[in-house]
Amino acid sequence: MLRGGGRGVAAVLRRAASGSGQGQGQGSARPLEPSLLRFLVCPLSKRPLRYEAATNELINEELGIAYPIIDGIPNMIPEAARTTRKKPPGEGSKQP
Repeated sequence: MLRGGGRGVAAVLRRAASGSGQGQGQGSARPLEPSLLRFLVCPLSKRPLRYEAATNELINEELGIAYPIIDGIPNMIPEAARTTRKKPPGEGSKQP
């Protein structure tokens, strides 16, 4: 999802997707273009995401999910996200 009106987003996406052709289709770990992060929000919560360089993912701390970045392009399809924590806060914390 995009925020901020979308001006210049197409150019940023083109830069992020362009490259020498190496690793295309093989899921290379090319990092996210830093200027792209300010335009991206979680498609589920509509909140900003945090970039995690160690795993090359966009993290939604609130929902406990991470979207993969493949060849420098974020895959923000909710079904493609992985869970980063076992239970959402407040669940399973019943005390007798």
